[in-house]
Amino acid sequence: MAATFSAATAAHADTNLQGKSVCQAQVLVPAQLQASTEKLVTREASPDFTTTPVQMGYGEKKIKVADAYVEYEVIPATFKEVSEDVEVERERVEIENLPATYRTETKHFKVKEASMQWNPACPPVTGGTDIPPNCLLETPAEYQDITREVVEMPARTVKKTIPGKTKTITRKVLVEPAKVVRKEVPAVYETIQLSRVDQPAKVSSTPGQEQSQEVATQRKVQPERFISMPAVCEDSLDSAEISRIQQLLQQQGYYAGTPDGRLDVKTRTALTRFQQEHQLASGAVTLETLQKLKLQ
Repeated sequence: MAATFSAATAAHADTNLQGKSVCQAQVLVPAQLQASTEKLVTREASPDFTTTPVQMGYGEKKIKVADAYVEYEVIPATFKEVSEDVEVERERVEIENLPATYRTETKHFKVKEASMQWNPACPPVTGGTDIPPNCLLETPAEYQDITREVVEMPARTVKKTIPGKTKTITRKVLVEPAKVVRKEVPAVYETIQLSRVDQPAKVSSTPGQEQSQEVATQRKVQPERFISMPAVCEDSLDSAEISRIQQLLQQQGYYAGTPDGRLDVKTRTALTRFQQEHQLASGAVTLETLQKLKLQ
């Protein structure tokens, strides 16, 4: 875009610049800096102190830390164990009565003798005639079984010897009686070191040296300010012209991506970075920016 600009352009006045309108825009002019050097203190001055330590002297002193005393030690009695058998029940003779023992036996005992009786069915016998046998009836003897106890062994006495009993008893027998031993414990002393100050500590000082270096700085000689400056009216820019601006910014490393012909935040950010690094007013597509981009 080739364009010329004169002071006759007023604020917000449209001027046809090869078909493009030029507007007065409020822009931020960067501060003007001047290179200078400044002395910077890298180490402040501080006095250095030297300390001479205290010089001590030493001596010795013997101090009693425990008094002498007498202690008594009790040595207990000593014993030994002795085992012996003690008779706890004497030997004796006991007489035991053993009762008689019996056995049982059964005996067939006659309780009635056999006898002869007259048969009542027999007629009387007269004269010296013998008595016919059928006239006498014989009654047999009667027997009964009797059970009785018969002494098998008569009662008797038996002598029995019961042996004595003993028990083993263990007892302590005194071997040596207890005794008390007197022991004198001497006093205890401890040797300690005593210190004294032969020469007190002292401090001496020497002034320190300040260290500094020259630092390159940029001093602001004129602050940032807002001014009115001619700029292209953005509504008159078409996409081809915006793409051209994006391409030039891309060539110089300010715009990343593919030019798309849109005046968006990404494009404005790249344009502002370009203006700031070239000490140009920022805030609009100014004519001086176009001249710097060689579009004017």
